[in-house]
Amino acid sequence: MPLPPDPLPHPNEDPDNLAARQSKADFTAAAKAARENFRLSDLAKAEEIAAAYDTHVKETAAAYERLIARRRARAEYLESLLPIGPGIPKGTSPADAAVLMTAFRTAFATAKEASHEERRGLLAEAERFGDDAMRRAVLTAALDQGQMDLIKSWTALHSDKADLLDELRALREALANWGSLHLWDSQDFRPLQKPTEAVNLPMLQANYERSVLPGQSRPTGRTTRRPAVVELPPVRRD
Repeated sequence: MPLPPDPLPHPNEDPDNLAARQSKADFTAAAKAARENFRLSDLAKAEEIAAAYDTHVKETAAAYERLIARRRARAEYLESLLPIGPGIPKGTSPADAAVLMTAFRTAFATAKEASHEERRGLLAEAERFGDDAMRRAVLTAALDQGQMDLIKSWTALHSDKADLLDELRALREALANWGSLHLWDSQDFRPLQKPTEAVNLPMLQANYERSVLPGQSRPTGRTTRRPAVVELPPVRRD
């Protein structure tokens, strides 16, 4: 049996947040080095900086995808410990699964439109009559709308997982692109602004292509500075 997904660490300790921050530092250093290299032409500098920026964008996107995948896995695990979602057991036949899903969706539509107090009544009735579909629907709707007091009151009576609710709520908020974790995401995983050299690269390439004579090979981009010619005054012959 596979081990449950680990809780996610604070963004200041999460490997993917740190990887995204390192990517920004690496790109900044690469761009600085290219700009300060006097042997590079403007075109060569733009090409190096644009390539470094593309790498930076890919690295931050990959780090964010890994983080989202871990959040989803952890949230799904926590939800499996609570009566959240349709709760269709593995191995259920397609026909039975369709019936259970229909019952959950019908109950969820009712719970979603209910007020906070009405949900309490719906949950009480579900507990009284053993209506698992309505129980799950009410608790799911309460979690979606932040009615944590209702969920905590239920878990206090029926589960020892009440301490996991705050973690689950934070994960669901982050997956919905809001909440405190999303603020960290916006800071760490938004790529740096595209540098001017990368923006101007197509124009520099087009200018170069117009300047190249037919049959002339393209230089590497590195330029060799020739020594300046200094004219000396004529030597006087007395």
